[in-house]
Amino acid sequence: MKGKFGVVGILDKWKKGDLPGNQMVNIVLNSYSSYNDGTISITPQLATDEEVDNAVNQLINDLEKARVAAKKSIRTINEKIRTRT
Repeated sequence: MKGKFGVVGILDKWKKGDLPGNQMVNIVLNSYSSYNDGTISITPQLATDEEVDNAVNQLINDLEKARVAAKKSIRTINEKIRTRT
């Protein structure tokens, strides 16, 4: 998944013959920068109001994509498990 965020599910690699279960997902960071003190940055350095707005809008857009992907993963994997295909 492109963007700042991704989705990882515990049953992403489930295959026929594996024990059944329910898909659970985490929304994760695909990329970030960190500083020497361990602080994590999810944007580049921002110097203007416009840069802040653009960065936040992009993060919101990326989170919305992650929301859709997370729901799709839960629905798709659970259906696969129920039908055992």
